[in-house]
Amino acid sequence: MAATANVWPLALLVSLFVLWGAANNLNDILIKQFQKAFTLGDMQASLVQSAFYTGYFIGALPAARLARAYGYKISITTGLALFSVGAFLFFPISRNGGSYPGFLVCLYLIAFGLAFLESAANPWIVLLGDSSKPGSGSGILALNFAQAFNPLGSIGGILIGRFFILDGREYVPPQGKQTLPGAMTEYQRHEAAMVGVPYVVLGCVVAVLTLCFICTKFPRTSADDSEPDRQLTFARFCACANRLWRVPGFAQGLLAQFTYVGAQVCIWSFVIRLVQAELPGVSETRAADFMLFSLVTFMLGRFAAAALLLVVNERRLLCIYAVFACLMTVIIAAVRGRAAVAAVCAASFFMSMMYPTIFGLVLAPLDGQDTEVAAALLVMMVVGGAAVAPVMGGVSDASSIALAYLVPGACFLNIAAFAAQHSLGRFHAEFKPLLRN
Repeated sequence: MAATANVWPLALLVSLFVLWGAANNLNDILIKQFQKAFTLGDMQASLVQSAFYTGYFIGALPAARLARAYGYKISITTGLALFSVGAFLFFPISRNGGSYPGFLVCLYLIAFGLAFLESAANPWIVLLGDSSKPGSGSGILALNFAQAFNPLGSIGGILIGRFFILDGREYVPPQGKQTLPGAMTEYQRHEAAMVGVPYVVLGCVVAVLTLCFICTKFPRTSADDSEPDRQLTFARFCACANRLWRVPGFAQGLLAQFTYVGAQVCIWSFVIRLVQAELPGVSETRAADFMLFSLVTFMLGRFAAAALLLVVNERRLLCIYAVFACLMTVIIAAVRGRAAVAAVCAASFFMSMMYPTIFGLVLAPLDGQDTEVAAALLVMMVVGGAAVAPVMGGVSDASSIALAYLVPGACFLNIAAFAAQHSLGRFHAEFKPLLRN
């Protein structure tokens, strides 16, 4: 009976993994759309990712505090409400030519809400899974099941953008005749308006999901039996962070996660630009199909890594994947045409297992009292997407989009160095003794 009662709550939580996958990858479509609507360079367009991942960074700690003080359900409903407000605001801002800063504020608000979802959904789904069969490891199985739906959400986001935002129209000034007054302005107004309705529909879906969470009675978990912690002061957080910072290897782990998110955002944000640059004449909608191919290879890479981890040490596999991902970015920069496009899809394959593996390597040796804060700091490292994407955009504006792919290549090199250092076992024996002091 308990397992049956958990099906609907688990289904609701799984839907969140799909939701934030779609929201993240819609940004890759928006970059191309805003370049048309506002005549932006690559660096200016990359501010889409900067605004989005800054929202994640700022929202992580308030989300963790809200979840600890009032529970996971309140944290998730708060995040969904913020998400829906940000999505609904797309429509009025898209009218009358739109406002690029206004769209960035909406994306920041959506990501701020997503920080609440991710901070609560992962631990809650584990607890709900364990409540059905205590001690059986059902929580881990439930979380792995939920994570499998995240790439499907990413693919769904690209499909929404391809069919409902990108219209395949490129502005081409007429040859041999005078341009009609206001033709360019009208074209840009149309492109800005294209993003409004899809986000309103998305906002409606999120609002319905919010009501479902409010009306659903979730099974009790072990977290309900503990006293709410409303005393996570900033001073206590800083003391814990300082304790973690002195642990050898922890700072390198944070940097590896920072550079991974930066690399992932860079790889995917400019796929459409790269395809159109390397394959002249390809429409934006056709170029978006290559974004879909990248996500499919990403999903295949995740399954392949899961199988390989049964026989290969996770630190060595992380190092191998990072080296090959870096090699793919070198190929993108060095060759032209279809080979470069194939390399960007291959890079998605090799970066697929990096985020969870880095996360696990950093947390595994830590004492339980500091794990929660360490996890929050790791989540905050998604700000790498906000910091690295403009660097790649600037390199692209100054040289070429192909050469700019060396920026995520440098990020992958840092991850390979972290994995190589970790595999040497230099700080395994030092972690716990330092934390006990």
